[in-house]
Amino acid sequence: MRHNPELELNRVDYVGSVSLGELKALADFNVNTPQWLKPDTLALVLPGADFLSVDLGELDALFAHYRTIYQRMSFHIMRRSAWLCLSPVAMKHVGYWVGDRDTRTGMSSHVRLFETYADAGDWLLLQADELEQVKNTIGFDEIFRVEAPSRAIGR
Repeated sequence: MRHNPELELNRVDYVGSVSLGELKALADFNVNTPQWLKPDTLALVLPGADFLSVDLGELDALFAHYRTIYQRMSFHIMRRSAWLCLSPVAMKHVGYWVGDRDTRTGMSSHVRLFETYADAGDWLLLQADELEQVKNTIGFDEIFRVEAPSRAIGR
């Protein structure tokens, strides 16, 4: 997870085979540092990423956990979470996560799935130069990282 203070935007990248443990680690980070839940977010599922080891029922439990986190927070405006899935193999899970869930009531969040950076950027109210910053992670500071052991070893 990265944050751009100038844009007040988080960017979360999903890379490779993402496990339930990695998704839970991000949720745990958010529990311990809830200030990072308030900015708008671009969740980016990069080419080749997948969630194949994650059961859809486990996503339901994780979503319920996030609902609990958000219900404890106070939002003055609706938060936006844009999802951009660039990996066809991950689309089933991303579509399920973003699908027909009520994220407005109790979570003060509006979650949408987009097909292009441009569409996500428009919805996040980004100017063309700001969208380039987002695409190239310019001005973003890493605030959290979790890697599966097999990926960490190859670094």
